[in-house]
Amino acid sequence: MAYTGHSEMHHQEHTAVDLLGVDHVALAVADVGAMTAFLCDGLGLRELARTGEGVRIGAGPRAAHLVLRSADRPREPAALGRIVLRVGDLQQAVAALPRGTEVAEEAPDLVTFEAPEGLGMGFALVAGGGIDYDLDHVILRVADTEETRIALAELGGVPRGEALHIADKHIRLEELPAFADRPLLDHIALRVSSRETLAAQARRRDLQIAESLAPDILTIVLPGPEQIRIAFLEARAATHIL
Repeated sequence: MAYTGHSEMHHQEHTAVDLLGVDHVALAVADVGAMTAFLCDGLGLRELARTGEGVRIGAGPRAAHLVLRSADRPREPAALGRIVLRVGDLQQAVAALPRGTEVAEEAPDLVTFEAPEGLGMGFALVAGGGIDYDLDHVILRVADTEETRIALAELGGVPRGEALHIADKHIRLEELPAFADRPLLDHIALRVSSRETLAAQARRRDLQIAESLAPDILTIVLPGPEQIRIAFLEARAATHIL
């Protein structure tokens, strides 16, 4: 569904919600070891931290991370359409993928492939700087893109075209009902200047505030059957394994 002025109006109405960036995308996977090996051996990522709760993987401390949490059995990709990482050399990144990985060229600057457990992934060519294998964007599949777009705008996402931008990264929405009782996506974590301001905005817009993932985290559930959770951490908060 194309972006409309209705979303822009909602975004302009809200004030003081300042999103500073994407902290991480958390996944619930059945085989943390296999997923870690795929991401680290073939995608240029590395293990940054490990606890009993999960593994944090990323391209470095300044890049957005992936957090892998252990699930008792495989999950369904459902609302998580794709996680796309940015690279400076597309051909080199594709050549480093594990042998047998099937790659599709979606555009001259975008290729897609599948990671273990049905996780859709891709590489986007971003020339002129940046961190290789940092997050570029996430594609979410939802039943009502406009409803989700409005909610994300009310929470500080900046609508540009068909995407919601958070600093130098963005979320894209595809209108495709993909509800699952056991989704692969656990949550997306964003950094915000003030959790109190964000909570007040959520209450004004009648958005659902979920049980906290940790004492210093505010979690909002986006409207729609997908029940996508967006966690908000203040800029000064410590990095968490969630």
